[in-house]
Parts: sequence; C-alpha cells; structure tokens
Amino acid sequence: MACSGILHVHSNLSYDGQNTLAEIASLAKSRGYQFVGMSEHSDTFDPQKMTCLVDECRRLSNASFFMIPGLEFTCDNNLHLLALGIEHYTDATNPALVARFVQAQGGLAVLSHPSRYGYQIPAGLEMLLDGIEVWNAGYDGQFVPNDRSIRLWKTLHGRNNSLRAFGTQDLHTIRDRRHVRVSVRCDRLNRDTILKSLRDGDFGISNSYVRLRSDSSPGWMKLHAIGAARRAYLTAKTIRDRVVTTR
Repeated sequence: MACSGILHVHSNLSYDGQNTLAEIASLAKSRGYQFVGMSEHSDTFDPQKMTCLVDECRRLSNASFFMIPGLEFTCDNNLHLLALGIEHYTDATNPALVARFVQAQGGLAVLSHPSRYGYQIPAGLEMLLDGIEVWNAGYDGQFVPNDRSIRLWKTLHGRNNSLRAFGTQDLHTIRDRRHVRVSVRCDRLNRDTILKSLRDGDFGISNSYVRLRSDSSPGWMKLHAIGAARRAYLTAKTIRDRVVTTR
C-alpha cells in the first residue's frame, strides 16, 4: 500500500519548535498523512530527553498512524545529519561516527540542507550516508526543489548508488500549511517497513506541482525547468522582502 507523510519535523522538545508532538500528530492526521519523521535538535538533548521523545512517539502511534522518533545532529563544522528512526542518543559530533551510530540502530543518516555548506561535504562521507536532502522546504522553499542539491546528489550517487534523494519539510510550526510530502510503499505501517522503503529508495517526493523520484535524477529538461523555476522563486522572494523592508 502507499503511505504518505512528512520528514524532518521539530516539536517543542527542540529549542526552536513551537508545537507539542500531540499537536503535530493531530495536524498530520488532518492532512491525511500516515507517518511523521521527527528530527529534534541534538544540541539540547540527552538520554533522558531521548527517552521522552521515544515514549511519546510510541504513545501517539497506532495501526493507522506512526510517529518515527529521530534527531538532527549538529556535527563538527556545524554540519547537520538527520537520524531517522533512532531511539538512543549520543553526544558524538564526528559525522562519520554519528552516521555509524545511527545505522547501528537500523536508522537512516541523511545530510540536511546542503545549501547551508555551499554544497560541499567532508570527503568520503557520502559513502556512509543513506541520503541527502535535495529539497528542504525550510531552506529551499516549498514550491520547487533545489536544482544544485539535485546535481550534488547526482554526483555523489555515482560513488554510492545506495544514496537516496530526500525531500523534507523542516517543520517548526504547524502553521506551515504547504508541505513537501514523502510517499512510500509498505505492506504494514510501522517503523521498520517505513525505514526499509526509504532505505531502498521506494518512495517519491512531491508537493502540488512537482514530483521527484528518490532513486533517479530528473532528466536534463526537467532539471533545467526546476532550476529556472527556482531562480524565478528566489527573485520574487527578494523583491517581496525589499518591498516589506521599505514600507
């Protein structure tokens, strides 16, 4: 069956999240989602807080809806790695060690918002990752993916063909109404089946206008169109911001 949800979500367990896990679950259900992948900031976490996250995610989950616990680790040089589906905490900051820690729990290690690092990552790290965000709604906007992030993923995918292209919401408030969705195929709704579909690349990324596959790059024409649309979006955003500033 096909199940949809959103990934990279922060509750008020993160220092910049505004809503409780229960409020996020309620929003997700109202939008027809079957799962939410949490990614709380590691900066203010510890083992006790991790236990609270895991227990609350478990309490809010049932046969038709699943909250996946996880963290967004701040690593050396302010590199961020999503840790989807983990239940334990570490204070490690080396990204290679964090990736191995995540995968030892059966979780997924995903590079977050590559635009933040100038589309550069530590040499060899791509071999340890499960995916890269090619569309982070918080950094790239909710209308079109980031063509430069897609090109980075395409290059790194040539070295690690298990590297998946992820689209995420980076949600901090339920007031965000336009979502970048992830649709997976799974025969049962639970942590293991959702993570397996994500790991295998058996999922798509979409909003109301654009859809991408997780395991193959869009063709030249589509990638060119995405780049043009993104430049138009950034231009419109710049003009809007200037107008607001000068009022």
